[in-house]
Amino acid sequence: MSLLHNGAYGADDDIVDYILGITFEIWEERGIELIQQYYGPETTVYALDGIVRGAAAMINGTRSMLAAFPDRLLLPDDVIWSDDGDAGFYTSHRIASPMTNSGPSAYGPATDRKVNILTIADCVVSDGVITKEWLIRDNHALVTQLGFDPLAAAKAIAAKRNEETSDWIAAEIVRLKGQGILERRATPSSSDTPRDFSEQVLSALWAEPGDSAAESVYAPYAVMQRSPVTLLSGRTSIDQHYATLRNAISVEGVAVDHVATQPFGENGQQIAVRWTVAGTHSGDYLGCSATGKTVFVLGATHWRIVGGKIIREWTIFDSLGVLSQIV
Repeated sequence: MSLLHNGAYGADDDIVDYILGITFEIWEERGIELIQQYYGPETTVYALDGIVRGAAAMINGTRSMLAAFPDRLLLPDDVIWSDDGDAGFYTSHRIASPMTNSGPSAYGPATDRKVNILTIADCVVSDGVITKEWLIRDNHALVTQLGFDPLAAAKAIAAKRNEETSDWIAAEIVRLKGQGILERRATPSSSDTPRDFSEQVLSALWAEPGDSAAESVYAPYAVMQRSPVTLLSGRTSIDQHYATLRNAISVEGVAVDHVATQPFGENGQQIAVRWTVAGTHSGDYLGCSATGKTVFVLGATHWRIVGGKIIREWTIFDSLGVLSQIV
């Protein structure tokens, strides 16, 4: 057990320092009990592999993760944030995690393999306490690195899904289908508001575009990272990646649920978007042929924009969680 009794961070700290500091205390210093200080008893964490409520449940989940990956680190890559006024601060925290599977995990027995995972955690912070979180990690990349069968892992997730998580997914699908797909302009521009830009780009990428959305919004040399093991170089590769997703999922609704921005250099900006998609499984998806089932995708994207074009993209969603809805 950690020797820490009181965390060093609170409501008066810089929000980026707060997020990085509490993550270090909880994970690197193994101050797991500090979750009770930094998360509320009713805090809800949304993830495709299951909703978690309250600090006590989060502590149990953290202990289980460390039992499977005792050397896990949470290395900060970036925090993009916004001050949402009375609602508090909103942070989108990108994290790289190298770790070794030394104990049994949710996917099977210990493999002793070294793996890397990429996570984006979006949090609402009010008076020094995280009141809501969306935890987005590509568990498909984790399972494949561990050497387990993704289809079997997806079936296991589906079998364990509780009623609350199932009801949340069903409600989100109804919401998204009712909202539909934003009518797309020919050329989304970074001179638009960050929300308008995000809605235009994501609707174009996920819904069938009339022309190449990638050519108008990405620099020729843009790099996209989907996971620690999936890097795409150049806008043609990025366009092909989204084309593969469009062939697998016929999208019926896209929503931008939150946008945060920060400046980057002298003429650039960084945009963090939490988004959701609903559609029909209409083509091959990670080895699973079309089923006609409706699927829900919870995702987060970080864009780095320079000279009006996206030069770097990190897009994370739980591909295994999507697969678990169709197996």
